[in-house]
Amino acid sequence: MRVGVRVECTICGRTKAPHGRSAPAGLSLCDRGCPGYDVEPKPGCLWPGEAEAEFGYPICHNATREEEAR
Repeated sequence: MRVGVRVECTICGRTKAPHGRSAPAGLSLCDRGCPGYDVEPKPGCLWPGEAEAEFGYPICHNATREEEAR
């Protein structure tokens, strides 16, 4: 099972938001407005700690790690 991991932007130093996902208001994340968002390390589809099964859709494998099923 794939689980999301935290990815830090090398340009702004903030955590990269998963692509296509809405962040809670007031949370300061790196997003498409930053020139570092789409470069390595690339953002993934999942929030840190979120499992692929919880997301419910096919995901990319950027910013994930393999874990045993919970």
